[in-house]
Amino acid sequence: MNSFTRGGRHRTATRLAVLTVTGALAVSLAACSSGRGGDDSDSTSTAAAGGTEVTQFALVAPENESDFGYNQAGIEAANEAAKELGIEVTVVPDAGYDNIETVLTQVADGGAQFIVAHASGYGVGAASVAAATKVPILIQDAGSEQNVPNQIASAKPEGQEGGYLAGIAAAMSTTSKKVGLVLSADNANWFAMSSGFAEGVYSVDPSIQVLYTSVGPAAYADAAGGKTATEQIIASGADVVFGMGDGATQGYLQAIDAASNVKYIADIGDVTPGLSDASKLLTSVRWNYEPAYVAAIKDVEAGTFGTVTYPVDVENGGMYLQETDAMTPEITAAVEKASQGIIDGSITPTIATSADEVAAVIAAKKGA
Repeated sequence: MNSFTRGGRHRTATRLAVLTVTGALAVSLAACSSGRGGDDSDSTSTAAAGGTEVTQFALVAPENESDFGYNQAGIEAANEAAKELGIEVTVVPDAGYDNIETVLTQVADGGAQFIVAHASGYGVGAASVAAATKVPILIQDAGSEQNVPNQIASAKPEGQEGGYLAGIAAAMSTTSKKVGLVLSADNANWFAMSSGFAEGVYSVDPSIQVLYTSVGPAAYADAAGGKTATEQIIASGADVVFGMGDGATQGYLQAIDAASNVKYIADIGDVTPGLSDASKLLTSVRWNYEPAYVAAIKDVEAGTFGTVTYPVDVENGGMYLQETDAMTPEITAAVEKASQGIIDGSITPTIATSADEVAAVIAAKKGA
C-alpha cells in the first residue's frame, strides 16, 4: 500500500466509496468507511492544534458526473483531494434536493469528519446539520457572512475570471464576428461568467457582437430547451457558442454536433465524451475545486475552518481553460497573458448578478 507523510502524520493512500442515493436513502452510510488499510487504530478523529484530524470526508451532490458540469467537477475534485491528502472519501451523487438534512446527517453519522455539500441549495440544511452534529460542512456560493467557526464555510467560484479568458478564446476564433452565450438558468455564477466573457471578447475586438439567450429561469436540466436555444443563437450568426447548463448541456451539444463551422465553449467540466466530433470543442472553462477542498480540510485540522471563504479562481488554479487542439499557440499566449493580469489585479472583470446587468455589460463594451 502506498503511503506518505503530511504534517508529521502517517497517511495512507485514498479509498473511495461511491453511493447511489434513492428516495428512501436505502444505504447504510455508516458502513461505507472502514478505517484506513484495515487498521482501525488510526481511524478515530484526534484533536490537533485545536482542530480535528480528517481521515475521511464526504461529498454530497444533487446529480452525478454525467452532467459534464457542476456535479462532475465536484466529484472529480473530491477524488483528487483525497488522493493528494491520502485520506478516504465517500461520494454521494444523485442526492437531489429533498430531505437533504437527512442525507447530510446520515453522512455525518457514517463517520465523515468533513462534508462538502455541493449545491447552493444545500446551504440552509447544511448549516442546521453542522450545528447539530458538529461536523464542519463546506457549502457553495455563499458570502463570508454565512461562515460559522468550525461549522460552516463556503467555496466561491470567481466565474467572471474564467469567462474573461473564454471571451478571449472566442474572439480570436470567430470568423462571423458573432459569438453567443446560452444560459440554462438565472444563476449568479452564469451571470458572472457571462459578463466576464463579454469583456474578454471586447478586449480583443470591440466590433464583435455578443449574443445572449436563456433557456429559462431554472432550466438547469432542460436538454430539449437547451438544444432549441442553441439552434436559435447559431441561426442568428454565432459561430462560437459558450453554453452554461448542467443537464441542459446535453441539448447544447446536440445542436453543436448538428451545426457546421461552429465551435463550442463548455463550462465547468469536460464535455468531450458528449460530442461526436471532438474538434468542435474550442475549450471549456474548467472549475477545479481541489485547491478549495484541500485548503478547507487543512483548516479543519488547524481549527480555523469557518473563518474564511475558499476561492475557486485563476490564481489558485481553480479556474482555467481546457487545452484542446483548437486552442492555437496565439490563443494560448493571449489567455496566459490575461491570466497574469487577473492575478496581479491589472484586469478585473465585472461581476454581473442579473440578466439585466449582463445586458448592460454587453452594451457598454467595457475594455473596448
